[in-house]
Amino acid sequence: MENIYQPSLISENEDRTRSYNVNNLFFVAFLGGIIAITALGVQNAKWLKLEKKYIRILTILSGLLITGKLIMVYAIGQGILAIDENYIKVFGRIIAVAGFFIFFAFLNRPYKDHLAVGGQTESLWKPGFLACMISGFIEYLAMAFLLAL
Repeated sequence: MENIYQPSLISENEDRTRSYNVNNLFFVAFLGGIIAITALGVQNAKWLKLEKKYIRILTILSGLLITGKLIMVYAIGQGILAIDENYIKVFGRIIAVAGFFIFFAFLNRPYKDHLAVGGQTESLWKPGFLACMISGFIEYLAMAFLLAL
């Protein structure tokens, strides 16, 4: 009879959802680029236990954005597009922000559900900074290679 007051639906081994603040992923996208938002966005989708088909869709859309950026850099570098090379950064930011809005569209509802059941958000400072640094390095190498062709 003493177990009657114990919660039956909540166990200590329950795998709870985790999340970053989805709104703050904008800064990661703007400062870090498309690779940074892809890495942290997919991680956040897994933490929020989004269905695998949606995670695959997010990964495919992010891959298309990354490929589109690389094609654009190559086309500008080869003179196929008559645009000054200084605009590559601007187009890269636009593509990354577009990636953020894609992730925001998929993650906003699960994030609100996460908060509704008392879920906490994790700090984005360290992983965001790290993702921005690594992403910036990878994108720099890729663009340098494509512009050198």
